Amino acid sequence: MTIRVHHVSALPWRKIGDIPLGSMRDHIDPSEQEGYLAFHEPGDETTPQLMEMRLNPDTLVAPHAHADCEIFYVAQGSLHWEGHVLEAGGSMFIPAHFPYSFRTGSEGARLLNIRSRADHSFLPVVPTGT
Repeated sequence: MTIRVHHVSALPWRKIGDIPLGSMRDHIDPSEQEGYLAFHEPGDETTPQLMEMRLNPDTLVAPHAHADCEIFYVAQGSLHWEGHVLEAGGSMFIPAHFPYSFRTGSEGARLLNIRSRADHSFLPVVPTGT
């Protein structure tokens, strides 16, 4: 294995709405589909995954969970959820299978998402009838 360097100008940025999302598309807010993502490191079963997201102002990341733990680092902007605000320089740890949702602030957000291995799972939170 060798050291891999990823220059920002060479990252493969993709508009989220242009990615084949399958049934996941039914659970993603249209505002999130307007954002962009790039994998600095795709990861595999034994190596970490690092994804960067650039989300517009007031983007809603709808309730969902993942099979693995993850860390979000806010590089720019802010995230808002359940009365909390996480600003640039802050991070949050989300346990595996723990449902979460957030909205970006009025300036949008640039986020780094770190996972211990490649994880492309998406576990939507489906509202239950009352």
